Amino acid sequence: MEISVSDLVIVNTDPQKIIYVVEKIEPSKVYISGLHYRIRKIVTPDEVVIASFQQVENEKKNTETYFQNITNIRKRRNKNYLLGKVLHIDGDKKYLNKCTELYKSIGIFSNGIMIKEDVIYKKIQYLILELSPDIVVITGHDVYNQQGIKNLNNYSNTYNFIKAIRKIREIKSKTDLTVIAGACQSHFEALIANGSDFASSPKRINIHTFDPAVIAIKVATTSFSKIVNLNEALRYIDKGPEAFGGVETYGKMRLFL
Repeated sequence: MEISVSDLVIVNTDPQKIIYVVEKIEPSKVYISGLHYRIRKIVTPDEVVIASFQQVENEKKNTETYFQNITNIRKRRNKNYLLGKVLHIDGDKKYLNKCTELYKSIGIFSNGIMIKEDVIYKKIQYLILELSPDIVVITGHDVYNQQGIKNLNNYSNTYNFIKAIRKIREIKSKTDLTVIAGACQSHFEALIANGSDFASSPKRINIHTFDPAVIAIKVATTSFSKIVNLNEALRYIDKGPEAFGGVETYGKMRLFL
């Protein structure tokens, strides 16, 4: 069957059978991005096939279950608290919209802005000073080329995330602002070393669309006097500590007096 733009496909050799959307087709290349996972690939036409209805429905059902499970992070129903405010910057509009929908469903105020990964660092300080968030999420796409785990040149966007983190830390300390950074396969250690509080991906694996938002939600719903229980948040993330890690960080929720 001939592949067309916007078709939902799977990669033949992928044991997970992740669903991708066809974004562009060239004579010998097919550009695809994950429907629910933060993955982009360039493959040959013979590497992909149309996903079956059941395959698409299975991943949709899993994502809907993930969405519903995350909303259970906040169990309080009274209104005597102020949750942390999120600025979510994403290099992909499709994933950004899904995350902002999730924040809204939980009652967390967020500003969602789509900015390509390589220019986030140019705009981040202005946005922070303009919007005064408690938590900043910097995410989008990243790819590790398997050519050497320590060399930042082997990651498509890790260094772009690092530049943005450094700009944040020029104007906001860890006490002032919590930073969550990274995407699929990002250099976790480098992101943390440059000032991120939480980051992906310790095992250089693919992460789900919602994973960065899950961490942001946990920070936003944890008291400012308590350290965020990362293990609790990781229970909602499919790959757990392989996908996200961090350092001791206080929450951003405050009670009204």
